[in-house]
Amino acid sequence: MKTKTKSLIQLSLFAVFILFLGFRMDNSAVSTTEMTLIQKKNSSNLNDKGFGPIKEVKLGPINQRLVDKGNDIFNDKCSACHNIDDVNLAPPLRGVTKILSPVFIMNYLMNTKENQQKDGYVKSLMAQWKKVPVMKDQKLKEADARAVLEFLRTKN
Repeated sequence: MKTKTKSLIQLSLFAVFILFLGFRMDNSAVSTTEMTLIQKKNSSNLNDKGFGPIKEVKLGPINQRLVDKGNDIFNDKCSACHNIDDVNLAPPLRGVTKILSPVFIMNYLMNTKENQQKDGYVKSLMAQWKKVPVMKDQKLKEADARAVLEFLRTKN
């Protein structure tokens, strides 16, 4: 009985691995350059505030303490699907702060599900990346979302 269970687990893990490769291979066809072109087409999104509690974000010089904290959060919660430069399971994030407002980014990180349901830009990205599992709501607190934003500001 233990051998059957072990074989079933191994087969299941192999199937998940094959599915993952399928998603990645399909989306790897979209290069970082193509993603940049897609993002530039939507440059009006700098006025989009998204849906959530943040109404204004005051940016100053890069705060290295926040960058370090944001890097840790990114590595913990985001890097399984997102890379900075290359297509992974989800779109690359280099330059995202040039095409999306700081308010939008923070609202999306804090209120992912509502933005996926209501925001036109997010819906268009989800349609483009339809073979990728929908991003789960990370439920970041405001301070953590601000730290991730600061980290992303260094990736332009």
